[in-house]
Amino acid sequence: MKNELPPGPSPSWDDFRFFVATSTAGSFSKAASDMGVTQPTISRHIENLEHRLSVRLFDRLPNGVALTSEGESILNAARHIESTVFEIQRNVHGSDRRMEGTVRISVTDGLATFWLTPQLGRLQERHPGITIEFQCSIEPADPLKMETDLSIRSGKPQAADLIIVKLGTIHFVPWASADYIARHGAPDTPEELLRHRLVDHSIYYKDEGNWNDWFALARAANLISYMTNSSASMLSAIQSGIGIGMLPTYAGVCVEGIVPLSLDLRTNSEIWLTFHPRIQSTARVRAVIDWIRSLFDHGASPWFRDEFHPPKTPPARSRPVATAS
Repeated sequence: MKNELPPGPSPSWDDFRFFVATSTAGSFSKAASDMGVTQPTISRHIENLEHRLSVRLFDRLPNGVALTSEGESILNAARHIESTVFEIQRNVHGSDRRMEGTVRISVTDGLATFWLTPQLGRLQERHPGITIEFQCSIEPADPLKMETDLSIRSGKPQAADLIIVKLGTIHFVPWASADYIARHGAPDTPEELLRHRLVDHSIYYKDEGNWNDWFALARAANLISYMTNSSASMLSAIQSGIGIGMLPTYAGVCVEGIVPLSLDLRTNSEIWLTFHPRIQSTARVRAVIDWIRSLFDHGASPWFRDEFHPPKTPPARSRPVATAS
């Protein structure tokens, strides 16, 4: 007797794609967040796949989902399908010689907003047919899964199948607005930060190993007066005089209304560009790669050298420190 599928349309690639994502995420809600869709969308595709295959793929648990034995047996085949689809897409992209179309860049909102976007005009003047799509998020999109074309992230990537290019090092120092300094003074030592309001970014907690000095002070007296997961929002808070925050040294050439503080407190993070080997032969992607690398030229932009280069804006003059209230 033949094993036949129930009547109706065959499972779609999206069904398998969301199945793989859910198995990786461990819950429908996490898979939906990772894939940029709603939880009902994930549930609908999983239920459709289960119906079409006549098997239960996941056990629904109070805190997520777990693969059934049938789901585990299907997962490898689904990943093979996923890998084949990605390979087809990369082959198509790699043979594209047109200097037009969209190039997706996964990057943090800070770099996209304050460094890449202001200099995008240079690329558009030279290649007006290229559209740049910035995918701004804390979690990087995966070039191997064709979630993005190029990824710019801190920390050296570990994926063996990707090309990785070190763009440089971002150095962070404390900044404040002139208005804040006029009202509260500028601290002369890291210890004096204990008497000031602080502005913070939630991503710093994820990179705690690079921020030990900052957190040792900030956590000592519950100093955080403003927390956000957006670099643009964090900068706005500092410009508005809400408090002192750590920003890149390159802020001195692209941001107004803030000044760096003369404190023996700084940290750094390496910045890496990653992409799949085959996609670099796509003409428009190659052009964007060259443009990105030019923006981090260590001669024209010394703030991205491995060694610390001070911010361009002169440090603020210190005033008597007043207790923030």
